[in-house]
Amino acid sequence: MNASQSPLFWSFPIGSLFATRIRLSIWFLLLPLILVARLDFQLACALTVIFLVSTLLHELIGHVLVARSTGGDGHEVLLWPIGGLAWVHPAPTFVSHFFTAAGGPLTNLLICLATLPTVLWINQGSMAFNPFVLPIAEFSESWGPEFLLLVFFVNWMLALVNLLPIYPLDGGRMVEASLIGRGTAVERKMLCVKIGTIACMLVIAGGLMFDNLWVVTLGSLLLVLNILEGVNVQWGDAYDDSFMGYDFSQGYTSLERSAIAEKPVRKSFWERRREQKQAMRLQRQEELRRQEELLLDELLAKVHASGINALSPQEKKFLQRTSKNFRTKKD
Repeated sequence: MNASQSPLFWSFPIGSLFATRIRLSIWFLLLPLILVARLDFQLACALTVIFLVSTLLHELIGHVLVARSTGGDGHEVLLWPIGGLAWVHPAPTFVSHFFTAAGGPLTNLLICLATLPTVLWINQGSMAFNPFVLPIAEFSESWGPEFLLLVFFVNWMLALVNLLPIYPLDGGRMVEASLIGRGTAVERKMLCVKIGTIACMLVIAGGLMFDNLWVVTLGSLLLVLNILEGVNVQWGDAYDDSFMGYDFSQGYTSLERSAIAEKPVRKSFWERRREQKQAMRLQRQEELRRQEELLLDELLAKVHASGINALSPQEKKFLQRTSKNFRTKKD
């Protein structure tokens, strides 16, 4: 399956920030529908906006900008109904890999810190620390502080979830980065999968204890992804696409370039997607070059037959620009 055509990645562009393309998953549209069906309308709309903006900041600032500041790169963000994905390529250093993963939760925690005074001031503020229960059921007349309370709650929840040591969450990436130098890449990956499996079981158990269907569902989904990660690592190319076309095996690319021969791990989804986009860009450039050459031949033939004055101002400008480009390439 072509990963870019996977149902998991059906999305549309909504703009760009800091030279980073931003795409919104079509499945994100389900989030407000579910929230409106279960909550007060105004509360559902507020939660949707807060979740969208918080996820964008998590991916854009926490991952993309941190990757760039530590020597790596990032160029695209995809917003999902359960979070987001940042197409980032950290530098081949522990600092870059660890903080590229940690930057997302840290961004959410900084937002929590900024809204903490309001949370402590509101009577229901203590409920905002409970990720299992919404702190308010509907907005009152003093909706401003309550909105900030929801901002704290959403970002607190995002930080806690992403710090879980489970693939494909940031916590799982941080654990893997911390294991650099211990065994082979496959051994490190499998250890992370085992840690993630235990964490998933604890999440599911916690959801059952608190009778929270959302937590049980989240833990079950993460358990499936974690198991698929282990299968993908063990069988390698026998499983070309791990989950609906998305390879969770090396979301932040390989963690080191060891001189010691290790069991080869296939290219990550990020690397394959980058190569696909680069090939498409080169193809478009080649098509544009051929079109310009054909137009140039036509204009030169026109000049040969009728003289330079037969060209329109636009054609003269194109001829001058093309000639200048050819001279620059020749030099």
